[in-house]
Amino acid sequence: MNPPQAEFLDLYKAGLKSAVDLMKSSLESAERLQQQQLAAIRGALEQHVNSVNELGSAKSLEDLMALQQKMASSQFERVMGYWGNLCQAAGQNQTAAIGQVQAQMAQARDWFSETYTLTARATEEAAKLAAAQVSASSKAVVRQPKQEPQAQQEPQLQPHQQRQATKQDRRPNA
Repeated sequence: MNPPQAEFLDLYKAGLKSAVDLMKSSLESAERLQQQQLAAIRGALEQHVNSVNELGSAKSLEDLMALQQKMASSQFERVMGYWGNLCQAAGQNQTAAIGQVQAQMAQARDWFSETYTLTARATEEAAKLAAAQVSASSKAVVRQPKQEPQAQQEPQLQPHQQRQATKQDRRPNA
């Protein structure tokens, strides 16, 4: 496999690894969220059991109203705490996901920078090689002695051929 294909394969593998890491992070976030939800449900059940026991001990309508107000305020606090924890977990999840994406982008940026540097270096070397070849070929042309072009010489005629050529020159053209 040639180097560019190997580099693209490495980049592809890194992308897959990042996707798996992101899925793991999402799963861990979902588990934390589920644990928070279960803890909130357990707390609500315990509070409900305590409220039922207190309601059973109420002797008057005023005691019942005071207990109801106390239960409503504690439930409101629990709901606000639950939503606060939920928003905090969502923020942590987003922070983790953004961190992973930034790490992947930094890795891709480094890979592209390295590829650009290698390409620039290869281009520079190719240009130097081409310049050296042009220089060598021009020096070879300068070193060769100049040969004067040979004038076209008429073939030398034998004496009997010269006589025939002279006779043909004297004939009138018809």
